[in-house]
Amino acid sequence: MNLQTQRMLGQQGTAEFNGLHVDALQIGQINEMRQGPEIRRKNNCIVNTGGKLTREEVERRRKEHRAKFEVAEDVWTSIVLPRPDNPLVLLDRKREEMKCLAKELDDVVARIAAIEQTESLDQVTGTKRPHE
Repeated sequence: MNLQTQRMLGQQGTAEFNGLHVDALQIGQINEMRQGPEIRRKNNCIVNTGGKLTREEVERRRKEHRAKFEVAEDVWTSIVLPRPDNPLVLLDRKREEMKCLAKELDDVVARIAAIEQTESLDQVTGTKRPHE
């Protein structure tokens, strides 16, 4: 989750966003456009090249981000996240899907083997048949 958040924000440090309700993609677009000799990137994320941020600096940035980027409470409280399926049910579905795919693969392998066998017999007998 942390790596995905970093990618969305476009920066490695996330402490300055703790406790805020922001549109991470909007911040990511802004960070994507930031250029300059002082901007260093690692895996397309801005990384801190200076020392560790002080608590005061983190808090100052958090206040700044709250003023600039925080989403209105009525917006973020109205967001309804879908409930994930029961993991055991999902696992059973995936196992069933895997069985079907394995059967399909076995069928394809058998058809290829039959074609190869027919071609081998045709070479021995000198018979030519059109391919299916």
